[in-house]
Amino acid sequence: MFFFIFDNEQYKPGTVCLVTSSRRDEGKKVVIDKVNGNFAWCYDNRPVKHRINRRGERVVEFDPACVLSGYSLDDLAITSDIPLQDDGWGAKWRRERLGL
Repeated sequence: MFFFIFDNEQYKPGTVCLVTSSRRDEGKKVVIDKVNGNFAWCYDNRPVKHRINRRGERVVEFDPACVLSGYSLDDLAITSDIPLQDDGWGAKWRRERLGL
């Protein structure tokens, strides 16, 4: 019987990473949302898109934090960038949950 101990202390929620070895997403910057063992759920490090509705109000059109993709921690390299999301549907919830 083997036990694997992963040192995932550096991969915390809210950390910005660069995808290094995925054919489809290589070079993309992502933000970690959840970590499970050697696997991380991440969303794209892009700003929230807004639009003006019929009443002339500015509303959120798309929040990238609502779409999570899974990556192996071996495929992620930590960068020192700051997450671009500061508003959107879940901004208040994310700040409370991630302690930002």
